Amino acid sequence: MSLPSPDLDTRSFQSIVDDVKRQIGLRCPEWTDHNVSDPGVTLIELFASMTEMALFRMNQVPEKNYIKFLEMLGISLEMPEPARTDLRFLLSRFIDDSVEGETRELTIPTGEVAATLRTETEDAIEFTTEADLHLVRPKMQSMLAVVGRDNAPDEEQKKTRPFKADEEAFRIFSDTPAFGDAFYVGFETDVSGNIVELVADCVTTAAVGLNESYPAQVWEVWNGVSTRWDRLPVIDDSTFGFNRTGTVQLAMPWELRPRVLAGQSSYWVRVRYTTDAQDLPPRGIEEERPDRYESSPAVRGITARTIGGTVKASNCTVIRYENMGQSDGTPGQIFQLAYKPVLTLRPGEHLLVGPQGADYEEWEEWTAVEDFAESGAEDHHFALDSLTGEVFLGPSILQPDGSRRQYGKIPEKGMVMVFSAYRVGGGTGGNVREGKVRVLKSAKPYIAEVVNPIIATGGRDRETLERAKMRTREIIRIRNRAVTAEDYEFLAGKGSSGVGRAHCIQPTTHPSRSRKPLVRPGTVRVLIIPQLSRALTMPRPADLGVPAATIKDVYAFLDERRLLTATLEVGEPDYVFLSTEISLVADPRADADIVANRVQEALFTYFHPLFGGPNGEGWPFRRAITLADVYAQVGSVRGVAFLLDAKLYTSKIQNREEGLLGAEQIQSNAEGIRLEEGEMVCSRSHRIRVVPMSAVGADEAGTKA
Repeated sequence: MSLPSPDLDTRSFQSIVDDVKRQIGLRCPEWTDHNVSDPGVTLIELFASMTEMALFRMNQVPEKNYIKFLEMLGISLEMPEPARTDLRFLLSRFIDDSVEGETRELTIPTGEVAATLRTETEDAIEFTTEADLHLVRPKMQSMLAVVGRDNAPDEEQKKTRPFKADEEAFRIFSDTPAFGDAFYVGFETDVSGNIVELVADCVTTAAVGLNESYPAQVWEVWNGVSTRWDRLPVIDDSTFGFNRTGTVQLAMPWELRPRVLAGQSSYWVRVRYTTDAQDLPPRGIEEERPDRYESSPAVRGITARTIGGTVKASNCTVIRYENMGQSDGTPGQIFQLAYKPVLTLRPGEHLLVGPQGADYEEWEEWTAVEDFAESGAEDHHFALDSLTGEVFLGPSILQPDGSRRQYGKIPEKGMVMVFSAYRVGGGTGGNVREGKVRVLKSAKPYIAEVVNPIIATGGRDRETLERAKMRTREIIRIRNRAVTAEDYEFLAGKGSSGVGRAHCIQPTTHPSRSRKPLVRPGTVRVLIIPQLSRALTMPRPADLGVPAATIKDVYAFLDERRLLTATLEVGEPDYVFLSTEISLVADPRADADIVANRVQEALFTYFHPLFGGPNGEGWPFRRAITLADVYAQVGSVRGVAFLLDAKLYTSKIQNREEGLLGAEQIQSNAEGIRLEEGEMVCSRSHRIRVVPMSAVGADEAGTKA
């Protein structure tokens, strides 16, 4: 991938002419005609044009040498990465197992496009599905009540009681529920990715002691990979823990695996009785615990139906079967793709070569390589410059003995060159919040709506040339090994596209420096701030949460490069959310609301964990927040006459899983806010009170929140 050569000339033709004309009065005062008709001015313009060309070429020499040096080292710009999320499709009609006849299915194919709503100021952001979504009839095979100790090695060793349709009331747990009791539902069909709705006919209030607002139950699904039960997302439960007749909507994971239980091989899900608050969804109040049941919930019958499905999607556009032209049979041919830059190729994205009119299935598949150094004369290889969208075929190189060596096969003359598929797009703009993707770009039968249930993460813009230069210095210095704190911070960004910023906490032996537990010697703790869109000026706790997949990727990447004697930990910072109350006097000629909005924007930008701080690279770790920082930002806003008063408030996340914030606490204006090791600041709210110039010292004022 080529590196762009920037235009480094800082002086234009007109600026040189103007500089010379300004010297005429000093050097030659008798020369008074400075119009373009004067012959002397014509000579000035001639020499200015020649000087401009000379300056341009001279200024390009060091930069051109630098870029060529980077290319010799194999350094290229990192391409943008698309943000990824889940798309949840909801049906306008059910697919259930109560209909007689053959099983009905509905398939949402790969490449289905959904987008955010287009507005007057923002373009629509498109997401494309990455796999086929098969919505099937969820045929239930069996239902079991399994009671016994949850730590038993196998459910087969517990007491199993099958559901019988003729029972008036089937208790899903034991008569007096105990920890580990569970109710199992087995499906004959693979319902991977489907949203299954269980319609339950329940015995109302049969479960004595059940707290409907916090039932002591948790839904789980058998993943079949690590021999464990995983938490199963519950979209809605109108049965309130099988205590009323209603429905339970379950979002099945993408890959389910069957398991033999009670002699039947099925795709199993279960609802387990537990009073351990760690097993249950958090409520935000640490002291609250679910109530114990005195008797088990009971059901008369359960049916299942599919109401939708969930599939992975990414912020990109897929171009399929693009015809790039015909081969002329010569080595070193170059073909141009219609769109650029091209995202990293995935399996199934390659070059197809074949005769005109033939079926693509009969064409030859050519493989992408970084270069042709290891390519033989018969290897079906090509190279792709992702930045320019150019496709290169192998060259023919003259050898020392006078012969020529062909690197990579050359298609015969007249053969058609078609790129099977490639992706364009990506960037931080795709990191949208949950619920923003709601527009289906093409009408599909039985599809009522689409939405993204989780935040889109991982989007990254194309690397700048300046960033590539900095990365080159780091690569040469650290040689891809994590030794110092700077090494860990740099390599963490390489481990996952979802990393916006990383900070390494070094071991310390000074307890007085921090109230937090110290990192022990030999341990390296890397804190991750996720990639965020610049439009997200006030991130919420949910936006700052790092996905488990990102932490896993960073840990695996650093673990291969750390010292053998170092113990590695990867986590998130402890966020301190900052609020301010500011009273200021606006210029009489300025609109008070506009000034307040400008002050808010300035504070949101300055106290941003990723784009704030004095250098615009994120608020520095361990840097205290002083009243002087607030005064400087407010005073720099156009329309502010002077600042009257400022108060600082802080709050921290009370419940990390739900992203709940605790109460605000006022901080001393004299001392400001000291950030401990591992803490990072983020704006919560800024309340601006604009006082008219005429009312300074009075109680009347307008408030802008």
